[in-house]
Amino acid sequence: MKLHLLLSATALLAGLLASPAPVSADQPTAKGGTKRPAMDVRALLEKGQASGAWPEGMVIRLGACLGEPKVKTSGERVPVGGSEMWEFTSNQVHRVVLEYKKDHSTYKRLESRPFDAKGLCKELLDGKAIEIHAEKGTGPVVGLVGSGSGRGSRNIEVELNGETILDLSETNGPFLKFYRETDARAFGALYERLARQARAAFKAKADEAK
Repeated sequence: MKLHLLLSATALLAGLLASPAPVSADQPTAKGGTKRPAMDVRALLEKGQASGAWPEGMVIRLGACLGEPKVKTSGERVPVGGSEMWEFTSNQVHRVVLEYKKDHSTYKRLESRPFDAKGLCKELLDGKAIEIHAEKGTGPVVGLVGSGSGRGSRNIEVELNGETILDLSETNGPFLKFYRETDARAFGALYERLARQARAAFKAKADEAK
């Protein structure tokens, strides 16, 4: 399912943040969006990594909406009970929000910062984005690994010319979708690596303005 399907349910999620729900190891996986064969995506990312050039028409979008943390976390993460949404293009990172107009939704860019995104193809490959997408992980079903929160949603979506080619998501908000442990840990680590770079770009600009 795409990022807007996870984060558009914030109002429903808010009413569910108080107590985590149990997760069944046999929970069926929610599917959504249009997918290309994994080898096509791998070839695209490997070409981008080898050439050092951002694939034309590619966008990486990620976001999170998390509830109260179970444990204290550093200020570098998503704020307590907060949310974030970022979008990477070839030479910029954008802070975006979901905007609704009549019968459809769009992403509105609120602020942008210079960002050299060519290294993100390697990040997706090293972070096992394609393997996570295949959902062949092992271990118990878990979620929100590394977030410190017991309730919420996180998503990483890769688009090429407006078509979703990778859709990684986890949520136990209005609906339930978690990965098995090996994939869940890889997803949590990849999400943080990408989000940390977006946060740093905006923090650097804010520090310059002081």
